Amino acid sequence: MARRILLVVLAVGGLTGCWSQFRADPGHSGSQPFESTLAVTNVANLAEAWTAATGGPIASSPAIFGGVAYVGSNDGRLYAFDANGVTSCTGTPKSCAPLWSAITGGAVTSSPAVSGGVVYVGSADGRLYAYDSAGTTNCSGVPKTCSPLWTATTGGAITSSPAVANGIVVVGSADGLVDAYDSAGTTNCSGVPKTCLPLWAATTGGAVSSSPTVANGVVHIGSTDGRLYAYDSAGTTNCSGVP
Repeated sequence: MARRILLVVLAVGGLTGCWSQFRADPGHSGSQPFESTLAVTNVANLAEAWTAATGGPIASSPAIFGGVAYVGSNDGRLYAFDANGVTSCTGTPKSCAPLWSAITGGAVTSSPAVSGGVVYVGSADGRLYAYDSAGTTNCSGVPKTCSPLWTATTGGAITSSPAVANGIVVVGSADGLVDAYDSAGTTNCSGVPKTCLPLWAATTGGAVSSSPTVANGVVHIGSTDGRLYAYDSAGTTNCSGVP
């Protein structure tokens, strides 16, 4: 039987300016200028709001957007739960079932990013997945299961969390590459089911498990070769050839 880990959501009265997802936003800026409520004086007031069980350990950091909490699990699935602990939730204390889930081909330790109605997440199967965040398009059944809007195949496992900004989604993989894709799933994308090729790619000297940050038109990312890399997010400066 798969080991089960609980996703726990904590509620703090009056807390504002919360980071909605990994590193604050889809571009992983890491900037949070608003939160000033949580402090040593009130941290004791943290209380469990609800829990949810997946089919394996959770190393993925949850993303919360539009009232939904998205999280990956080592059971190979991406899960979407009601972040308010109401829909599909019962009991005291509350236990929640997913609003929908999606199956990938490997463990999901990558933390999802949510932008423009799409959830992006990587998997140990070496693929980047894009799903309808509302759980409507390509979704059916009871319990509801979703198929991706599009996927992209890299040359190695993805533990890096994708960053979304300026119309691209960037992710690193164990093959040492940094790949940038059209976040809309249009350019360099084709087929049924739809698959996408990168808009541009960059080679590092080692596996890339670091999560990229996109800011001021630059992608920043680390590699196990001990180097930090900075790339033009538009794929123009110092870029040439065909990916």
